[in-house]
Amino acid sequence: MDGYITTVGNFIIQSSEQIITSLKSIYPMAEESQVDSWRTLVDDVKGSNLLPSIPQDCVIAIEYSLPTDGMAADLILAGRDTSGERIAIIIESKQWNDSWIHAYDFSAYRENDRELHPQVQVSNHKLSFQQYLDIGQNYTVIPFVFMRNCSCNALSYLKSKCPRENCKDIDIRNDINEIIDSFLQLVVSGDECIADELRNAAYSPSIEIINAMKSIVTKEDPFILTAEQRSVLEQIEKSVLDGKRIIRIFGAAGTGKTAILLNLYIRFLEEKETGNIRPIFISGAQNTALYRSLYPEVERSFTYSYSLKRMVKNTKRNLYVILMDEAQHNSPGIITDMVERGCTIILCYDENQTINANNPIEEIHRLEQREDFVSFELKEKIRYNGSQYAEENIRTLLDGGSSFRDDEKYDFMVCDSFDEFQEKIFSTIREHPEETVAVAGLLSKDALDYTNKRKPESKLFTKWGYKGECKWVPYVYRKNYLTENNGKIWVGTWWLPGLDVDYIAVIIGGDAKLTSNGLVAIPENAKHYNMMVSVAMNMGLPRDLIKERNSYGNRKTDFIKSSKQIIDYINRPENEVIRHDFLDMFSKLLRNNYYITMSRGRKGCFVYFAKREGKA
Repeated sequence: MDGYITTVGNFIIQSSEQIITSLKSIYPMAEESQVDSWRTLVDDVKGSNLLPSIPQDCVIAIEYSLPTDGMAADLILAGRDTSGERIAIIIESKQWNDSWIHAYDFSAYRENDRELHPQVQVSNHKLSFQQYLDIGQNYTVIPFVFMRNCSCNALSYLKSKCPRENCKDIDIRNDINEIIDSFLQLVVSGDECIADELRNAAYSPSIEIINAMKSIVTKEDPFILTAEQRSVLEQIEKSVLDGKRIIRIFGAAGTGKTAILLNLYIRFLEEKETGNIRPIFISGAQNTALYRSLYPEVERSFTYSYSLKRMVKNTKRNLYVILMDEAQHNSPGIITDMVERGCTIILCYDENQTINANNPIEEIHRLEQREDFVSFELKEKIRYNGSQYAEENIRTLLDGGSSFRDDEKYDFMVCDSFDEFQEKIFSTIREHPEETVAVAGLLSKDALDYTNKRKPESKLFTKWGYKGECKWVPYVYRKNYLTENNGKIWVGTWWLPGLDVDYIAVIIGGDAKLTSNGLVAIPENAKHYNMMVSVAMNMGLPRDLIKERNSYGNRKTDFIKSSKQIIDYINRPENEVIRHDFLDMFSKLLRNNYYITMSRGRKGCFVYFAKREGKA
């Protein structure tokens, strides 16, 4: 893996600037703030009066890349104990001060408005090192957090805010000498081969992870394969052996694309022991948080595409097989980069499920022209219990049509009133108590007009929150709709490609209007902020419309403020043509968004439009 890796003896000899120069050559895209933090950490370690006491052949690593989530360990010290066993301490270094700590809200995840707690972060580093590197289980790993600028009182407060019980015992120190002293209590010698091990380490889930993943795939209904899916899986395995490098799986929503990818992942994991293959499963941006919450024992197996550059080691890149779900949601360039590195890519993508203007569809189409491309189609519409028309009727509706195919196998209903919509939901729950029923939508500024917050007779409610789907989906699967929440129904605001339910009810508020020309977006009433910003950037609208905010020292796009600026801009009288083009692209993406939401049901879909052409 990448990083500055050397013996303690060499570290002492090199100047701080020589070390920083090495790091900048390894990570040429590093921002200046990152470089400054490296410099501070290097100076702290060099300034320790205990540094010369460490055996000179022990190993030190700075900004050591880890194989999951694009993470890197700020500092690693490694050596051998009295029995010759390998010991590594992993240190997460923060330069926060007392006032920053008291100003933060902390979480077990990176979030827009909350900071990942450093004890959780370094615990994740330990897990990534031990369970996802091929050398990891040879090491005893001990995590530390180093907070150079904080008082002992602030450290105690920070510990009290740790969101995970199993991380609260991780040591947090404000003196680097204390951490080095802890290392000295553990090691008696070093070994230069440890430096080589760290450099040559590669992504390789442990047998514990493999077994846990096998348990999920063999026991969870959505991942158990049908005969058609098994046939496609076997054809894909043969294609990989035959040298095909870009393999597409496509089919209607619910035909089992994700199930095939996961089963392939397990098969390839089992084969990796031969040294011929190194599989990576990219679960898709919208599904990763959900899968991690449902399957915490293997949460790092569900990863994001931005991690790939760290996970794919250049010296073994032709061995990697990347299984990529929801590939249409990647940023442009990622897939091509992996192909150019020599990886094999097995991917699922659907242009009808593209919800971001900044997407890789054109890039994928270019890759389809290669001789080593092959495609496999899943034809059984298992989601619809044999229905051949459900998907067609949903698309017809969103495109503005009103003539639907009769379908005895699928309950499809466009409700004329909110009362009718509510009654359909509750009658379905009463008539099918063993079936899953999900209500989704209301990503609009008038959402409260349809919930019991402002509409007393409403039996619906929303509960916003970052990654709220991680709680909403288990609620849907519990099926206790009439007993939980005083019998009120929780409306999920996430479209979730991976959601798999029997009946889906979708309420589309003021963010769009159904017309004879199809669903037309109403930006002023929409909360699809990321989508709007992507459209503006794709169109090349003035860059100063995109506003940023300071998030704990980092600059991030402020999607809400940016959307307001964009709406104000396109509504200027002189920008009538720009508004027309913006609405056209935004509306197409929004139709895809609702196509995904409405196609989540295996047995039925009910939809209500708050705004319809010809209706008050």
